[in-house]
Amino acid sequence: MRFLTVLGYSLVAAILLSLFSQIQDLLKYLFSLGALYVGVQFFKRHEALGMRISFVAATIVLYFIIAIIYAMYLAVTTGQLPPPA
Repeated sequence: MRFLTVLGYSLVAAILLSLFSQIQDLLKYLFSLGALYVGVQFFKRHEALGMRISFVAATIVLYFIIAIIYAMYLAVTTGQLPPPA
């Protein structure tokens, strides 16, 4: 059950961070605050050091996976890679 909890929180935080990195509008900062809120809520509920480290590590890994999948999706649909940010 702890694995699913860490995975769920990490997935939500990673999606919010991915949206933050891809959107070029002022709205992007709401996604950043959302990811921060998810992290704070996770840290409030789970005080074990191992779960906190797992949350941070899983969020980073999932963020990179989502970013790579999105870049591949853009490359396939548009035929070109997005410019570096």
